[in-house]
Amino acid sequence: MGDRNIEALQDAALSYAEVRDQRMNLGRQEVELKSKLLDLMHAHNKESYVFGNVSITIVHEEENVKVKVRSDEPEQDEEEVDDGIPDAPDQTEVVQ
Repeated sequence: MGDRNIEALQDAALSYAEVRDQRMNLGRQEVELKSKLLDLMHAHNKESYVFGNVSITIVHEEENVKVKVRSDEPEQDEEEVDDGIPDAPDQTEVVQ
């Protein structure tokens, strides 16, 4: 037999599950978009692409792409966000 309903626990669990499911869906979308980007780079015979504030580089250790998008605004101190993923050695985010 289960516990009796504790509304705060029930609400917190449902909120957590909703955000977790959103994150998982974003991960799937990221993988699909990365694959599309690699396919486009190959289709255009590009190892790297730089235009405006976008820079894309194919990383060959394990086929990968690096994407940088710089703001058009004057540089400000960047806020560092810990996403739990170690930074690449050159501090450039590596999309995997």
